[in-house]
Amino acid sequence: MDELSQLMLEHEEFLEEALTAMEYGALLTDDQVNVIRSACGKPKQRKNPVLVDMFNDFGNIFRSAA
Repeated sequence: MDELSQLMLEHEEFLEEALTAMEYGALLTDDQVNVIRSACGKPKQRKNPVLVDMFNDFGNIFRSAA
């Protein structure tokens, strides 16, 4: 078995374990949630920390001006 096939098999097994854990109501690890998201084509939305700080500052400025 080549390396890519082995990696795909391991990924599939990890996904199956994560889905089984979810079905039984176990608390999922971040890795398990990420592999489920990946399989669904819905990667976690990462917020840009610079934009978050900018919007917070912007809100603070206009809140204090009111």
